[in-house]
Amino acid sequence: MRILAIDFGRKRLGLALSDPTLTVASPLPALTRKGQEWWAELLALMEKLEVDEVVVGLPRNMDGSSGPAAEICRRFAADLEERSGLRPVLLDERLTSVAASATLREGGLSERQQRGKLDSVAASLLLQVHLQRRGTVAAGEKPAP
Repeated sequence: MRILAIDFGRKRLGLALSDPTLTVASPLPALTRKGQEWWAELLALMEKLEVDEVVVGLPRNMDGSSGPAAEICRRFAADLEERSGLRPVLLDERLTSVAASATLREGGLSERQQRGKLDSVAASLLLQVHLQRRGTVAAGEKPAP
């Protein structure tokens, strides 16, 4: 089984993939959103990687409310379900981009060098949270809110 996480952005889709044991999340190269051809690229990638589940980051305001960006991601998730047949799991992505930027900065990358990598690192952080929650539920524990 493989899980793909998507950090849906205006310019790019940040992507991350789980290992088959559902333990580790690894960033993949981001897809650039130009025209509609990115849909075909995404669906082909999902098929090639034999993705069984998809997680889509849901941007929320700091108070937990939803804004216009969350609605755009919900529409993307609905379109993805219609096109792929997989129902995406929507997961709160608050502060994943901030954490991803800090991680890349700690690795010595400047803001300019982070472009193109940031979205996929954010997706990998999102996926790691999802994998940890799955593991917690599988172990019979209650997932953290």
